[in-house]
Amino acid sequence: MTPREAILTGLVLSLLALQSLVLVILVFFPYLPDPGLAALNAQVYELLAPLSTVLLLGLLYAWLVRLGTREARRRWGWFNLFVRFISEPFLKVVSSIKTTSLSNAAKTLKILSHPRLTLAISLCVSTLLAFTPYRPDLNPTGSLVGIDSPLYLGWIGQMLARPLPQALQYSFVEGLEGSRPLLLVLLYSVASAGISPSQILEYVPMVLAPLLSLSTYVFVRYGHGSSSLAGLTAILSSVSFYTTVGLWGGYYANWLALVLVYLFLTSLLVFSRSPSKVKYGSTCALSVALLLTHPWTWVLITTVCLVFSITLWRETRNLVHLKSLTGIIATGIILDLVKSWGFATRSVAADIATKAPNSGVLLSFWNNLVDGLLFTHGELLANWLVLGLGLLGVLVLRFKDWFERLLLLWVGVPSIAFVLLGSYHQARIVYDLPIPVLTTIAVVSLLPRIGSRNVRWPGLVLLLLVFVSASYALQGVLLL
Repeated sequence: MTPREAILTGLVLSLLALQSLVLVILVFFPYLPDPGLAALNAQVYELLAPLSTVLLLGLLYAWLVRLGTREARRRWGWFNLFVRFISEPFLKVVSSIKTTSLSNAAKTLKILSHPRLTLAISLCVSTLLAFTPYRPDLNPTGSLVGIDSPLYLGWIGQMLARPLPQALQYSFVEGLEGSRPLLLVLLYSVASAGISPSQILEYVPMVLAPLLSLSTYVFVRYGHGSSSLAGLTAILSSVSFYTTVGLWGGYYANWLALVLVYLFLTSLLVFSRSPSKVKYGSTCALSVALLLTHPWTWVLITTVCLVFSITLWRETRNLVHLKSLTGIIATGIILDLVKSWGFATRSVAADIATKAPNSGVLLSFWNNLVDGLLFTHGELLANWLVLGLGLLGVLVLRFKDWFERLLLLWVGVPSIAFVLLGSYHQARIVYDLPIPVLTTIAVVSLLPRIGSRNVRWPGLVLLLLVFVSASYALQGVLLL
């Protein structure tokens, strides 16, 4: 081991030991006294939280910088020379990333060699995180956690007080104006078995959290093909703000929608590579389920998929991708029109129109950005470390790979609407982004190259990242 490796490895080991102590203190809260480590950890996050605004902008608009840089290099020779000069120290790393697949890079990290084990760990961790706010010692009265939880409690109560036909009608008409009937019907079905609605809402996060980790695993495993990459994605998803923000807001419909989004996009990728009627049917069914769960997310994701299918058509000159996606979107639109006409409720298009931007939104863009990240969800979205890694993940993605192209569009298409929306809806766009997948890609792409020259065991850096993310998630859950 060289002196440089020894120093950096020692630093990583020291930070890992510190984060391990912080995590142990948080896990056994309030039974272990905090000598100040957990408080210091929280203060560091709070101190660096404002960085998340700049990092999020970089993540969202890296594609615009790429296009602008490429055009400037084509037009002006001096700019091309300038870019070459400043990128000279990174040419070897960039060249290595471009020539090595993500799957091969993941295989170099021995810590990821047991994807089923990492998946099992992610399911356990996500379940325990969702259970923490309802621990009897922390919440002896069993009070519901989440801003929207009382609303769901009221909706389920209203449905239980009605006969079955009227209860189903209520889910399509009155429960949040009929925009989330699928989740309400599922909750009502469980409550009809005699289980208390408040107890159902207590256990809903413990079902949704592991389901989301599993769906991210499926997305990467079958969308990309690497089980090692999928295992790490599941781990990072379990300790991401999907869980913390979902619990904070009681965003059960949006949470379930994300589960469906990852499954829908997996089915779409599999269908795109090998079209068949069965695959198309499953993709269409998942789209309908997503629409009936969270229309806002359905509009965002189908728009991303439409752009994706257009790029596939331009590349392959095969209309099957575009025709299939057009059919899926048309099915959703017809279903929404039938639902809004039959039950006299507001259509998705009318709901989106209520969020139309005005001139003041553009003028207050920065204020909205700060408010959305630092205040709208209790600062839970302002995870500067994850957003920074997400930015690096976007930068290493390659458009020629269909899986990576879909991720690029998943970030790029919403970024256009992002600048036109208020702080609350900006925050919901951030919540719907594939941040855990981007973080995984950044770590797997960069860590083997950097670690091989600076740290004796690069797996330690990955373990440190997981521990830091877990501390963030647990700290956020304990504050609910």
